[in-house]
Amino acid sequence: MPDLATPVLTRKMHYMFTLLDADRDGYLREDDLAAVADRMAEAFPGQPDRIRTLRDALHRLWADHLAHLDLGGGRLDLEAFEQGIRRSVAASPVTLLETLHAGASAWLALTDVDEDGLIGLDEYLRLSRAIGGVPAQRMEEAFRRLDRDGNGTLDPAEIDAAVVEFFTSEDPDAPGNWLYGPF
Repeated sequence: MPDLATPVLTRKMHYMFTLLDADRDGYLREDDLAAVADRMAEAFPGQPDRIRTLRDALHRLWADHLAHLDLGGGRLDLEAFEQGIRRSVAASPVTLLETLHAGASAWLALTDVDEDGLIGLDEYLRLSRAIGGVPAQRMEEAFRRLDRDGNGTLDPAEIDAAVVEFFTSEDPDAPGNWLYGPF
């Protein structure tokens, strides 16, 4: 059950931090982001160009929006990560959202194994296993929420809307809150 006293955006930033903190040490480093790309490469083999695109997008996120918040030793804690995302949204929302969209698009392009430009439920469930093993039932719920038109697939417009909502919306009912599964 979600903590209703904690703002929605804060809960999502904490969830995103957990997804990106590949070694689960409570700090985010650029090599954590590279490890996320490595996990995706293992789950979706044979796609070096798409992995490179994801790796590049994650590097841009670090270099352009997070590295300047370094606590020392090239690392960020949860608070610095959240503040960095919030500051980037406030100062330059278009730039941050372009970077985040590039990362989400690259991440989800890897899951499009049939290369039809859409993400089906089976592909989305495979993504869930790669990002941390969220129970299939919860990921199915997330998929239904993201599938705004109810056609059984996620198209680029639905993903675009989800990226914006995930990183900017305080609406607890926004479908985009579920972009990376239940937060």
